[in-house]
Amino acid sequence: MILGFLKFIHVVFGLIGIGSGIIVLLGALITGELLRKWAGIFLKCALATSVTGLLFPSGHLLLTHRAATLAIYAAALAVLAWRKFQLAGVWSLVFALSVICILGLNIFVAILHAFTFIPVLRALAPTQSESPFRVTEIAVALPFVALGIFAIKRFHDRPPRSL
Repeated sequence: MILGFLKFIHVVFGLIGIGSGIIVLLGALITGELLRKWAGIFLKCALATSVTGLLFPSGHLLLTHRAATLAIYAAALAVLAWRKFQLAGVWSLVFALSVICILGLNIFVAILHAFTFIPVLRALAPTQSESPFRVTEIAVALPFVALGIFAIKRFHDRPPRSL
């Protein structure tokens, strides 16, 4: 029962985190404006998703555990850049790249779970080393690499305006 509730909370935080992360990313990268309310929701939900993901019992360290740990570190960097350094100087770039990293990791883990728990997808890639899974990984990773390059160009010398 507790594990079922933990899974529910994990999924809810994950979905809210991904949705709000897309809003933050589009707001910052496209318009150059940091949507503070959405950024707060995103960072809180992304952190909650990663922490709850680490609470699931496992006999060994999984790829999802590594992604969650990396997302926690990236969230710490984003909070530091935003709250402590007010996105000044290089910290605007640190914030933007952290948001991209966190969102990308959360989407990667969601895809990993989809291929694990959705029967149709599991049939296509039962060991997650088959081409449907690899193609999906690449198709999702490429836009995040492009967003990272765009963020480097956009925020290397100026922070997003804060709303």
